[in-house]
Amino acid sequence: MEINQKLVEIVGEENVVTNPADCQAYSRDMSVHMAPPQVMVFAETTEQVSAILAACNEAGVPVIARGGGTSVTGAALAPKGGVLLNLIRMNKILEINLPDHYARVQCGVVCGALNAAVAEKGFFFPPDPGSAGIATIGGMINTNASGIRAVKYGTTKDYVMALKVVLADGRVLDTGSKAPKTSSGYNLSQLFCASEGTLGVITEATMKILPAPAYAISARLEFPDIQTAGDAVTEMLTSGVPIATCEILDNVSIAVLAKAIDLKVAEGVGCMIMLELDGHRAAVEDYVKQVDDIAGKHSLIGAKWTDDPVEKAPLWEARHRLVPAMSRLKPGYRLVPLMEDFGVPMTKIPETIRQIQAIGEKHGFPIATFGHIGDGNLHATFIMDVKKSDEWEAVKKIVLEFVELTAAMEGTMSAEHGLGMAKAPVIVKELGATGLEVMQTIKDAMDPKGVLNPGKLGLRGSIEDVYDTSGFEPLRLQTGEVNTFGEVDNEIVACIQCGFCRLGCPTYAQTDLESMNAKGRITLAFSLLAGHMQPSVEMADRLYKCMLCLNCKYTCPAQINLAAVVQAARKRLVETGYLPEIFVKLMSDMVEAGNPFSMPRDTRTDSYPVGYEPKPGADTLLHLGCVASYQDVKIIPAVMKILDAAGIEFTTLGKEENCCGYLAYLVGDMETFHTVAAANDKIFKEQGVNTLLTTCAGCYKTFEDVYPHQGHGDGYKPEHVVFLLERLINEGKLSFEPDGKPMKAIYHDPCDLGRHLGVYEPPREVIKALPGVELLEFPQNRTLAKCCGGGGGVKAFANELGGDIAFERIKVAIAQGADTVVSACPSCKNSLNQAAARARKEKLGKIKVMDITELVASRLAK
Repeated sequence: MEINQKLVEIVGEENVVTNPADCQAYSRDMSVHMAPPQVMVFAETTEQVSAILAACNEAGVPVIARGGGTSVTGAALAPKGGVLLNLIRMNKILEINLPDHYARVQCGVVCGALNAAVAEKGFFFPPDPGSAGIATIGGMINTNASGIRAVKYGTTKDYVMALKVVLADGRVLDTGSKAPKTSSGYNLSQLFCASEGTLGVITEATMKILPAPAYAISARLEFPDIQTAGDAVTEMLTSGVPIATCEILDNVSIAVLAKAIDLKVAEGVGCMIMLELDGHRAAVEDYVKQVDDIAGKHSLIGAKWTDDPVEKAPLWEARHRLVPAMSRLKPGYRLVPLMEDFGVPMTKIPETIRQIQAIGEKHGFPIATFGHIGDGNLHATFIMDVKKSDEWEAVKKIVLEFVELTAAMEGTMSAEHGLGMAKAPVIVKELGATGLEVMQTIKDAMDPKGVLNPGKLGLRGSIEDVYDTSGFEPLRLQTGEVNTFGEVDNEIVACIQCGFCRLGCPTYAQTDLESMNAKGRITLAFSLLAGHMQPSVEMADRLYKCMLCLNCKYTCPAQINLAAVVQAARKRLVETGYLPEIFVKLMSDMVEAGNPFSMPRDTRTDSYPVGYEPKPGADTLLHLGCVASYQDVKIIPAVMKILDAAGIEFTTLGKEENCCGYLAYLVGDMETFHTVAAANDKIFKEQGVNTLLTTCAGCYKTFEDVYPHQGHGDGYKPEHVVFLLERLINEGKLSFEPDGKPMKAIYHDPCDLGRHLGVYEPPREVIKALPGVELLEFPQNRTLAKCCGGGGGVKAFANELGGDIAFERIKVAIAQGADTVVSACPSCKNSLNQAAARARKEKLGKIKVMDITELVASRLAK
């Protein structure tokens, strides 16, 4: 595209992305739609946005502004191609003014980050959508997002004081003021609220903030049915109880949670209300009594109140876990948002939910209904098998009936999620032809060339059927393009594309690229599955830069196993000839030399202690692994010293030891993996191995988990050394110097030992048992621990990227006051050691890196 060169001139080549795989990663959101841009550009200033829009307007190229990408309606997708304007780096909080109660922010500031910043000063920003942890202020304004506090505090538009907006031709418009109110002509600030980027691109916003309530208490109220619950809430609100949040879950939603997260409710509960009251404590306590009295009059089954933040978390867990739980209800099924956030008058909620359930029963479709009952906002969500055409047809009919139901209840099709593409085919039913004509007139006046986010809101060029631009069409029609991965398909389909994974992904943190995040990698795998893309060098580059660390699984509400998805996609790449060249050589060396480093077999025992002699027939075979053997000189002597001190007889294979094959499995070369695994099976059987002891987290995962699932590994018990160390210490078989040198050791959880296998406490117990050693923790530890930078084969494929990730980990360790980082994996030690050397070189601090075997051996009694 000719526009690409102009974009490079504006923001620099490094901020313009044309790689097809990278663009494809921006083709999805939580909707059913799929539409990639032709180019993606990062902007960091209003001036850059102005220049970009001016250039695109002159060329007639569509521009789609995007922040967190959390849309449920396809609002930030590119059905007409063009330029995706990524505003995620415009994330500065420019000013916080407490006396005047406002914060001025760039559009890419995340809602949760703004709240964290003002909370330190005793204030809060009330709008609280479910995606607050990743949703940007700009996106929230563009959809008029609200969330669970809307009943008392209103929606995003109620907090917009002033905006800086770039118009289609590049002109910059300032709207509103910092004054509490204004009557100066048309309210232009409000014009851009819920406009979904079709009228201009918001780059800055002045948002009202409020003093945080002095006291808050939450409750879960259980009722027999919707009517009693609805009547109770209606009376509470009409009696003047200032409820801050008020959520409803119907019986279908409760059933979903009972199965998905084992939610416990009393017998006979058919509806659940969750609410919160806040304000001055004495007043709130009076309102609690009023709520109890009202609920009691309406057949209340049970109530649980708490003001303890620790107890509140699980109280609200059911509501927050509901949406992702829907994609985990049955394998192959997923949540499908179409017409799912309508609003009705609050008093009509019970009847609306009954009608929703009747419509679902009519079409044989269970529909989970939940939402913000206090402001009449309901979410009616489908759970369906996207591979079944008849279910899609039923859903389409249900959507049309929902449209009629909304009209009958004098409500709206969208209370907080906007229209995007999802509701474009039916919005005329609500707005009428005249309403759409007026909207189109405004659009034409402000964007005469139609370059700003075209194809949305039911305006000119919008889709006319929900199947248009649906990414699931090949699966619905079962066309020849579908190329299944087997059981992994269920993980791919279950991902609802919410984007919470970016909170944990180490490669996304380094790049800001969606293709370097779990969400984007799922999109690439989905594209292979559905036939939207074919394997390519560009796709391989992104999939082989995944650490397979599984951090994303524990920030994902649905706990999608990305490692399984990426590994399956890598197998597809290998089968089609796209294994990166660096790995081709490593695979060959693994078979021919017994290690992936091209090292001679004769050097495998170079770090063995002088005088060591194997003990043939010993019950324990010590498998030392390639990294400890070839890239370390301390781990092998340390573990042997410990075993000798404990009187454990062991043997080794010495120069005949082979690689476990884990790297081959990780990169998807299953032929090499099975060759190596079969060779190990044979030699272990010949040696009569009973216990296979290893210091390496990767080797342990391979022998313990991968081998059995791949048809290998019978006849012996794998054990990681941390289990043995804990046992030896508990049994008193190891003695330590009582006056060891004081040490502040911070434990780094290896991904393979931690998240992959759930081993967290044994190594910590070992460290705590050592005299003189104080155990520290990373702020992000256990399930949320960051990778060392060497996982998934990334150290071999993208060493600089891996090094940067390791460096971030070391900087955190230094900031925590540690003098030593301890891990239980030679690969982690290797990566972190290099990062520690970099920290010393850059004068950030000195820190030592040790394997847990070294630490224990160094503390043994002499």
